[in-house]
Amino acid sequence: MPIEYKKDGDMGFTGLNSRDNPSHLQQGTVTQSQNFRLDRGVATVRKGIKRLTLGDIIGKTVYGCGSYLDNAGQEIIVLITGSTVATVFSNQLWTYNPQTSGITGPISFAGETITTSDGCEICYAMEKVFITRGHNKRPLIWDLANSITPFGTYDSLIVAPATQPDGYQFPNCNGLLYYANRLISTGQHYLSTGRSNYAVCVGNYLEHLSWDAVDEFLFNQGGNDEVVAITPWTLNEFLVFLRNSIFYVNIGLGRYSTGDGLSTTSFIKSLVTDTGCLAKRTVVQANGGILFLSDNGVYFLQPQNNSSNDSVRLLTVAEPLSAQINDVIQTINKVTAHRSVAIYFNNRYYLAVPIGTSETNNCVLVYNFILKGWESIDTYPAGFDVFNFVVCKRNNEKRVFIVDTNQGIFLMDELNYDEYQDWAIGDPNQGTPILPFPCGNGLSALLDESSFPKNKITGVLQTRRYNFESLGQKRFSTVEVEMVSEGSSSVLTEAIVTNPDSVTTIEGYGYTTTEDSMRRNPIRKNGSGIQLKFTSDNDRPTIRSSFVYATVWTQNNISKK
Repeated sequence: MPIEYKKDGDMGFTGLNSRDNPSHLQQGTVTQSQNFRLDRGVATVRKGIKRLTLGDIIGKTVYGCGSYLDNAGQEIIVLITGSTVATVFSNQLWTYNPQTSGITGPISFAGETITTSDGCEICYAMEKVFITRGHNKRPLIWDLANSITPFGTYDSLIVAPATQPDGYQFPNCNGLLYYANRLISTGQHYLSTGRSNYAVCVGNYLEHLSWDAVDEFLFNQGGNDEVVAITPWTLNEFLVFLRNSIFYVNIGLGRYSTGDGLSTTSFIKSLVTDTGCLAKRTVVQANGGILFLSDNGVYFLQPQNNSSNDSVRLLTVAEPLSAQINDVIQTINKVTAHRSVAIYFNNRYYLAVPIGTSETNNCVLVYNFILKGWESIDTYPAGFDVFNFVVCKRNNEKRVFIVDTNQGIFLMDELNYDEYQDWAIGDPNQGTPILPFPCGNGLSALLDESSFPKNKITGVLQTRRYNFESLGQKRFSTVEVEMVSEGSSSVLTEAIVTNPDSVTTIEGYGYTTTEDSMRRNPIRKNGSGIQLKFTSDNDRPTIRSSFVYATVWTQNNISKK
C-alpha cells in the first residue's frame, strides 16, 4: 500500500469551540482555551489581576458597587459593605479613587440595613448616588452636591422621602436606570397594589422625587413571569427584560421641562415572547446591540432599521451566541446563576458565572467581537470571585476593575501573575500583608507588592483534531510549534492521539529570557487523529502556530487481476 507524507495544523488561532466534534472544526479553532487571549491569531496567556485595596475592607461582605463622577472629572468607585460594630450589624459606604488609590470612609447607616446583594444596585444621576434595597425597602440617596465634606457625612445619606409636596413616593425598587434624563425603576408605584415584580416606573424629567401614577408600566401581570432588568435601547425607548419575555417601552415625545411626566404618546410593545433574562447584571450594551444571559445561554439583540415607522425590530438568530461553548453553559450553577455579571470592554464581552457547585462567580467567559467568537474560559485563584465589574479611568485610561465579595477591588489585565491571597480576619493560618497598606478612614498609602503571593496563571490551549483529511491510520512523526517567550515562562506540550488512544508528553520547555523560537520534536505514534495540548504555568508565553507531520497510508486505486 502506498504511503504519503503530509502535514496538518494551524497557522494561527482565531476562536474557541468546545462543544463540537474536534475533527470537524475549521482551521484556527481550538477546543479548549483557558486563560488565553487570541489577538491577531496569536494565543497569549492573559494578564493577571492586581490587588488595590486592603485594610478595613478585608473580610467585609460587599453588597453593592458602582461609580460616580467627581468635580475633577475622576470616576470614583462606591462600595456598600456590611459591618459588625459592637455586635450590632450595620452597613457602610466606602469610596475608592482609581487615580490616587485612596480609600475613604466609612459612612455607617445603622438601622437602614442591606443584608443581600439581590436588589442592591447603585445608580448615579443628578449629582446623587441612589442605592436600591429591593422591593420591600426605601432606596437610600447620597446627595453629593450637599455634602459638607468632599466625602460627605451621615446627614447627606438619607432614606428616600415617602412623600413630597409636588409628587409621589419614590418607588421601592431593586434596580434603577438613568436614561433620557429620567430615572427608571424596577418596582411599582406606591399607590399600586399587587406584586412589585410586574412593574416598571418612570420618573419625571430631571426630577428624582416626582413619580406620577400614570407613568407606571405593568408587564404580564398575574402571569408566570417577572421583571428582571431594564436597559436603554434606541431613540426614546428602553428594554424591559422579564424572565421569559422582552418588551420595549417608548417614553414618547415632548414634556421635557423639569418635573414633567411622560407624554401621552408613550407606549409598550412586545419584542420577544420565547426568551428572557436570567441575570440582570449580564445585560450589557455592546457592538450596537445588547447581550444577556438567558436560561438557554447568551443571546444578542440588535436593532434593525426598516421602512416602517416602527424604528426597531429584533434581528433574530436561530441559536444563542453561546452555542459554541454550550457544554460550559450547561455547567452553570442554576441556583446562583441570577448573580452572574458582565461587562463590555475593548471589543470583548466578559461574563462571570458560577460554574459547578460554586455559589459565587468563579469563572469568566470571554467573547471577542473582532474574532466574532468565544476566546477563553478564564479561571482565577481559589477563593477569588467576581462580584461585579466596574469600568473607571486610571491615568486617563479606561480600565476594568473587579470587585471581590470579601477582598475588595482588583485591577484586571495588569500583571504577569494573579496578585491574590484570601486573607481571613483573625485566621492564624492565613498570611498577613506587610505595611504600608490602605487602612480606611480617609487614610491611604501605597501597597507593598512584595508582600503578596504571586499566583501563576495556568493557561491551557488545546487544538482541534488533525486528521489529515482522512480517517485512516497514520504514523505521526514530528511536532512543529512556533513559540514566543515572556521572561521565565514555560510550556508543557502534550500529544493526544485517538484510535488507539494515548496521551504523550512531547516536551517541557522553559524560557530564561524573552525570545522567539521554533520547537521541533519527534512523536513516533500511530493513530487516526492527533491534538496538541499546551499548558503554561509561569508568566505569559505565546503560541503562534502548530503543525504535525505524518505518514498516511493511501488506498491503491489500480485494478489488478
